[in-house]
Amino acid sequence: MICPDCKKEEMVKGTETIRYEESGLPNVVLKDIPLRRCANCGNQLVSIPNLAGLHRCIAVALVNKPERLTPLEIGFLRKSLGWSKADFARKLHVRPEQVSRWESSKAPVPMQVQSELLLRSLVAMGQKIDDYKDHMEELASKTATEPSIVSLGYDDAGWHKLAA
Repeated sequence: MICPDCKKEEMVKGTETIRYEESGLPNVVLKDIPLRRCANCGNQLVSIPNLAGLHRCIAVALVNKPERLTPLEIGFLRKSLGWSKADFARKLHVRPEQVSRWESSKAPVPMQVQSELLLRSLVAMGQKIDDYKDHMEELASKTATEPSIVSLGYDDAGWHKLAA
């Protein structure tokens, strides 16, 4: 494949570890992602396979995390359910302003533990998630922390979380 930018070089295939910022989460890292790079201008074309599977894998990782959800994670899980903020508020029987407070990056209001557990359960219902119940009770006693890196890999079996 010829570089679409400089049109001078054949692009070289390879793999690389990349941050997947398009998820809306700053801490998602994808390992060994196929890409093509132009040796002349440095342009790179990234090919992320099975986006729906990747987003499900991220959701599973968030449902299983032992700490409270951050505002960005709450938003990601809400969107993974296909809900607008208004839909989410209606389903959880809260005002739309409350959802905005939960997802606010400037002045977040922590989600009530019951609401967070319900959100995690709703996301988990889409697919069986192992070990979810193992940390549900301890979750209520933990506070939100800075998000740690979530490393994900892709192989013939699909997307999966990699050990830290």
